[in-house]
Amino acid sequence: MLCAAATKEHTMRAMLLNRAVTRAPARLLFALACAAMISACGHKTTSHAVGVGLGVSLTAPSGSTIVEQGSKIEIDAIVSNDSSKAGVNWILTGPSGTPNPVSMTTTSYVYQAPTTITGALTVTLSAVSITDPTQIASVTITVNGTPIIPQPVLFPANLNIIYAAYFTVDGGLAPFAWLVKSGTLPTGLALDGSTSATTALSGIPTALGSSTFTLQVTDANNAVATVTVTLVVNPQTACVLQGRFGYLFTGFRQGVPVVRAGSLDILSDGTITGIHDYKDSVVTRIGETLTDGTCTTRTQNRGTLRIVSASGVENFDFGTVSSLAAGQMQENDASPVVGSAQFFVQQATAFTQASIAGDYGFGLIGIDAGRNRIGLVGRLTVDSSGAISNGVADTNGAAPLASAAVTGSMTAPDANGRGTATLDVGGSALPVAYYVIDANTLYVVSNDASTSSLRVAGRMTRQLGAGTLSAASFVGPSVLSMWGSSLVGGLPSATVSAGLLSNGTAGNLAVGIDVADRGAALVHTDFAAAPYTVTANGRGTLTLGSGSTQRDFVIYVTSANNGYLIEPTSTVGNFGILDAQVGAPFSDFLASYYVGGTVFPTSTSPISLVPQVLLQEGAMSGNVTGSYAIDAASGRVIATVSRNILGGSGLVFYIVSTSKIVVLGDGVNSVNSSLAWLQGY
Repeated sequence: MLCAAATKEHTMRAMLLNRAVTRAPARLLFALACAAMISACGHKTTSHAVGVGLGVSLTAPSGSTIVEQGSKIEIDAIVSNDSSKAGVNWILTGPSGTPNPVSMTTTSYVYQAPTTITGALTVTLSAVSITDPTQIASVTITVNGTPIIPQPVLFPANLNIIYAAYFTVDGGLAPFAWLVKSGTLPTGLALDGSTSATTALSGIPTALGSSTFTLQVTDANNAVATVTVTLVVNPQTACVLQGRFGYLFTGFRQGVPVVRAGSLDILSDGTITGIHDYKDSVVTRIGETLTDGTCTTRTQNRGTLRIVSASGVENFDFGTVSSLAAGQMQENDASPVVGSAQFFVQQATAFTQASIAGDYGFGLIGIDAGRNRIGLVGRLTVDSSGAISNGVADTNGAAPLASAAVTGSMTAPDANGRGTATLDVGGSALPVAYYVIDANTLYVVSNDASTSSLRVAGRMTRQLGAGTLSAASFVGPSVLSMWGSSLVGGLPSATVSAGLLSNGTAGNLAVGIDVADRGAALVHTDFAAAPYTVTANGRGTLTLGSGSTQRDFVIYVTSANNGYLIEPTSTVGNFGILDAQVGAPFSDFLASYYVGGTVFPTSTSPISLVPQVLLQEGAMSGNVTGSYAIDAASGRVIATVSRNILGGSGLVFYIVSTSKIVVLGDGVNSVNSSLAWLQGY
C-alpha cells in the first residue's frame, strides 16, 4: 500500500524547507524511499530533484511524501562537505501524540504513520547537520486517513456568467470518483470528471434559483465521504459584492507615490456610489463624490469595479473572500496610476464620534514635500468631542522625528463613515481624511489640496491597555510585514521584509527575518536574543544585531503582540506592521482557499491580485500553482510557484493565523519584490 500511496495523484507534495545559509556550509540532501514494505515494492524508485532552498539540494523518488495511515516511510539525509561523516540530528514536530520513529540513524529516519486518522495529518521532519548546525532542511509528511470533504462555502453564481467552484477531499487514496449522490445541480453546471483530490463544478448557469445537492467521493479503498451544499444563481447584473465598503489604496503615478482612501456603496444591481480622497503629485481629489459606477461579476469571487466621478472613470479588478465582507483590488485601466487596495465592509453602527472615541495606535507611509520616503508611527487619544491628546509619534525620512508630540481635532464621521482630522505632529500640521471600517479600525489618508506637500496613507487601530503597557505586552509570537523603497535610476525600487518575533521574555525576543532588497536574492537571518523595551503608552524600541550591522527600530504596541514600527535611520524608509500570530504549531494547517494580493506596494511592478489559491497537503493550486513546505513550529513556509509573482517564483510565507498569511517574493527574477497578504475564505 505504501508504494501506491507514494504515487497518489497530487501535484508535488514534497518540499524541503531550509533555514538561511550564511557561510559555505555542509549541504543537506534528502532522498525518500519506500521503507517497511520495500520488499513488496520490488526496488527503490529513481530519485528526482524536488523543492527549493538556499544552498540545499533535494531529491525524492516519487516527488511525494504522502503515506496512508499505519504505513511507514524512510527519509534519508546525505550531507555533502561532511568530511567526518557525522550526519544529522533529527527533529520531528507535529500534533500531540506524534509517534516516535521506528528507527533512526545519523543518515536515515523511518517514520511510522499513526492509525485512525480522519482526513489528513501533517508532520514536519527536520535534519540538522551535526558538523554545521546552521544547515537545517525539513520535509513535510502528509498522512492520509479516512477521507472527509470539508464543508465548502460557495460564492453565488450569476445567470449567463461563467462559474467555477471547487470541492476537495482530505485523506483517502487516489484515484477518487466524484458524483452527485442526491439533489440537482444548477442548470448549465457540471462536475469536471476529475479523479484527483479536487474537483470543479463549472459551466454557465442558465436558470435563476437555489439548488441543494449532495456530492459523494469514493477513494481507491472504497471509503466514502459526502457533503451537502446549496448554490444560489443570481440575476446577471447582480454583483457578488453588495453593501458599503471602505478601502485603502497606495500605488504610483509615473513612479511617484499615490495615496487614496474611500467608501463604495454597492447596490444589488451593481450600481456604485460613494466618496473618496485622492492625492498624487499632479492632482488632488478631496472628498470627491462618486456617481454612476458599476460592479460586475466576472467569475464566482472576482469581478470589476467601474468608479465614476467628476474627474473621470477608473477601473479596478477585485477578488473577495466567501463571506463577501473583505477582499483585494488593483487598478487596471489606461491611466498612468498603478496600485492596490484592501477593502472591508464598513460597520455603519460605528459612524458616530462616541463609537470611535478612545486610544489608537497608527501607522502611515508615503513621501514628504521633498519626495523623500517617510514612515509615521505613533499613538493618540480621541475623546467624544473629537479632541486629540496624549499623542506621540516617530518618523523616518529626511528630517526624522523622535517622540514628537501629537495633538489635534477630529470631526464626526458622516453617512459614508468619512470624517476629517487635523493632526499637529511635532509642530507641523497634517490634514487627513479618515474612513471608519468598524469601531476599532480607521483608514487614514492625506487630504490637503497641495500636490507638493506631504502625502501619506495608512490606518489607525484601537490600542488596548494604554497607560499600563510594558515589555510583557510584547513577548511574541508576532509576524512582521515591512516595506521600504528607494529610487534606482529615477524609479522606485523595493526592499521588503517578513519575519517572526517569538519566544520572548520581558526584554528579549528571538527574531527571524527574510529580506529581498532591490533585486538582491532573498536572505534569512536569525537573532537569538534581540533586546526590546515597551513603555506604558505603548512606545518601545527593538534592536537587531550589533556593531556595524546593528539595526534599531521604534515600535508602538496596540495590543498583545500587535502594533506598528519604523526603522528611523533606514535608507529605504522601512515601515512595518506587526500581527499577533495565533495557532502555532501549524502541523495541521494550510488546507483552505485564500484570496489576496500586493499591499503597500513599494515599486510600480509587480502589483499582483490572487483571487483564488488553494493550499493543501504541500501543493498550491487555483490562480497560482506550485508546492510548499512548512516549518510547523514557526509557521514559516518556503514555496515555489509556476509563474513570476511578487517579484519571483520563489516565495516565503509567514502564517499569522488560519485567516491571514504574509507572503514575500524573492525578487531574484525581477529588480523588485512585493509583499502580499492572503485572507482565508
